[in-house]
Amino acid sequence: MERLKRLTQHDAVYLLLFIFLIALNMRGPVTGFPPLLDRIGQDLQLSSVQSGLLTSLPLLAFAFFAPVASWLTKHFQMEKILTLGVGLIALGMITRSLGFVSTLYLGAILIGAGIAIGNVLLPSLLKREFPNHIVQLTSIYVLMMSLGGFVMASSAVPLSLVPEQAWFPFSISGWSFALATQTLMILLPLMIWLTCKITQHDAQAANSKEASYKLWRSTTAWQVTGFLCVNSLLNYTIVAWMPAILINYGYTDSMAGLYQGYLQIAGALPALILAPFLNRLGSYRRISLISTGLAWLSLLGLLFIPSWSALWAFLFGFGVCMAFILGLSFISLRTQSPKQAAALSGMAQFVSYTLAALGPVLFGALYDWQESWQIPLYVLLVICSFWVVIGWFASPKSDA
Repeated sequence: MERLKRLTQHDAVYLLLFIFLIALNMRGPVTGFPPLLDRIGQDLQLSSVQSGLLTSLPLLAFAFFAPVASWLTKHFQMEKILTLGVGLIALGMITRSLGFVSTLYLGAILIGAGIAIGNVLLPSLLKREFPNHIVQLTSIYVLMMSLGGFVMASSAVPLSLVPEQAWFPFSISGWSFALATQTLMILLPLMIWLTCKITQHDAQAANSKEASYKLWRSTTAWQVTGFLCVNSLLNYTIVAWMPAILINYGYTDSMAGLYQGYLQIAGALPALILAPFLNRLGSYRRISLISTGLAWLSLLGLLFIPSWSALWAFLFGFGVCMAFILGLSFISLRTQSPKQAAALSGMAQFVSYTLAALGPVLFGALYDWQESWQIPLYVLLVICSFWVVIGWFASPKSDA
């Protein structure tokens, strides 16, 4: 609690509010876009490749800008870098609502850059200010990410049906109006930054180059990176192909979509459980085994008992999200300083999102080659088996 003692109560409240409102906008700008993709593709006559690139660009931007965000901490205050990230998200959301193909791509890149900054720096900021509450606070900000993603995704289509609105100096309607309206949520953290007192700390560049260099040769760093890397690969691959897998098993389109919804709903539950009940769940290694084990069991179930797919979708969403919270927490728990945490976060995000962007494509190609989802699911099951082991070594040995 030493760091909390140095912060006044009001400073801590404002900082946490700032963090949580940033988190509210770290998933929605991405998940709120796909529901509009068919309408956008029809209006702008986009090919399948062009439409797919619009969904992949943010992930590629996550990977590319993660090391940049880590590098910026050597020269600038962390709070100001986060505010820059929020500004990039806002600018990207405004840009892609302008209604042109070029602005859609530019907006996706800006949004990805802004979210990458948040992905990298939030674990480091929590380590610096709240070192005794890392997992609990990480759970809450992941919950905020899920909430923001749900709000933007569920409101996208209804907002696109609103009649034409006259927004000076032009009129706007359809999917452009929906994307523009989503921008309102990103104004919340900017308002906190401009109106409330957020204590800032000078950047500390000393030895940061040496720390970053050693990080890429650190076994612990690669264990944490590997844990997050496999998490991203499994999550984005299953989310991308779950409906297709279920339809292949004989489910209807609507039922496959419903089970996809189960996966998303289940993903919000670990954040509610880890924060208040962390101490009762035992060691970090035990929690890691539970989360990775549930994901492994769900993949096994999809292979051999597809009639229970509703249960497998729910267990997969629960396990992968719990592991995601743990992985983000490990960034802080397995490092010695906020600078090391930022460097490890940049490394982990770079590797993870690069693989996450490639995963759905590679497994889609494997399906095209085999004309069956059996082999891709077996491959994912084997990868998940390694993930269980990686999670054991990536976890701190101490009790949660």
